[in-house]
Amino acid sequence: MELFDVAVIGGGPAGSVCAAFSAASGLRVVLIEREKFPREKVCGDCLNPECWPILRRLGIDQCVRASPHGALDWVEFISVGDRHVRIDLPRGEEAEIAVKRSAFDSVLLERARKLGAEIREVSTLTSIEKSDSAWKLTTTETATAFRARVLVAADGRNSTVARLLGLLPRFAKERVALQTHIPLPRGFGNRVVLQLLPGGYSGQAPVNDSELNLCLVGKPKSIRPLQVWAAHYFNLPSTQSWRTITPLTRPSLPPARENLLFVGDAARVVEPFTGEGIFYALRSGELAAAAAKEMIRGNAAEAMRDYIRQHRAMYRGRLWINALARATVISPELGSFFFQLARLQPALLRFLTRKIVK
Repeated sequence: MELFDVAVIGGGPAGSVCAAFSAASGLRVVLIEREKFPREKVCGDCLNPECWPILRRLGIDQCVRASPHGALDWVEFISVGDRHVRIDLPRGEEAEIAVKRSAFDSVLLERARKLGAEIREVSTLTSIEKSDSAWKLTTTETATAFRARVLVAADGRNSTVARLLGLLPRFAKERVALQTHIPLPRGFGNRVVLQLLPGGYSGQAPVNDSELNLCLVGKPKSIRPLQVWAAHYFNLPSTQSWRTITPLTRPSLPPARENLLFVGDAARVVEPFTGEGIFYALRSGELAAAAAKEMIRGNAAEAMRDYIRQHRAMYRGRLWINALARATVISPELGSFFFQLARLQPALLRFLTRKIVK
């Protein structure tokens, strides 16, 4: 039976980064991805400036910059009553950009492949069992099982790994996200828009010279009215297609246990309003690769403790902002109050923005 040092389930940013760094350190790595790249994902498509150091360490920062993208010079908050507040974003080499996930994720996956990871696309994990000191895995790609000494779950908020192991938390589908790409409106500018609406909110960002990423977030009963608003506001055709995902939040999982590491949304799902999801995915993937290397060397217990500590530190000082953002966008009353406060005290909104976009 084939034996790998590391098996990564999921080829998004967290999984590809983990596979790339693991392969670069000399480990034998297989990555299992159920879809065929390139493909789109429900996402705001924004890269936080803190992503750039990780992309540089992978040697692909210039490749990402060369991909079609939109420059984001400021964030514009729009209230339900159509009041606007503008906050400038960092510029230069460390600027925030927006790039389609079909392009960004493909760059990451190809980097993992070039560094030596074995990539198996259009392959779905069907069973997991612990066999001695390794994990025995079966996929739809082949009837023959293979083994891995370390298993990395990078398969999102509805993680198949967590479900098959009975670890997936119970959650309520209280909100739904819709996302699409539409023609870039004339004069939109180099901005990302976060717009509060009755029943939810919208995120908008240019991903290249001709397309706008449009996201809608709301409760199931408010999604249809939000789509009607978007169709009218952006003059969309009735045939406009949307991608969807739920839940928007769920309880977190311990990031490490028994030679099993959770990364990205598989470990913790954060409020999309803050736009930090890709950074958490990249950084947790990098941390997991370092932990996997030590686990293969025989330092499993210490490596898992270090990973848990570093994973928690990654969120430290940020989760309170995430909780505040979630409360603000769920409650129209709180959202309106906070927006009015931000208009009277713009330094408060600048402070919160810089805690996220450093």
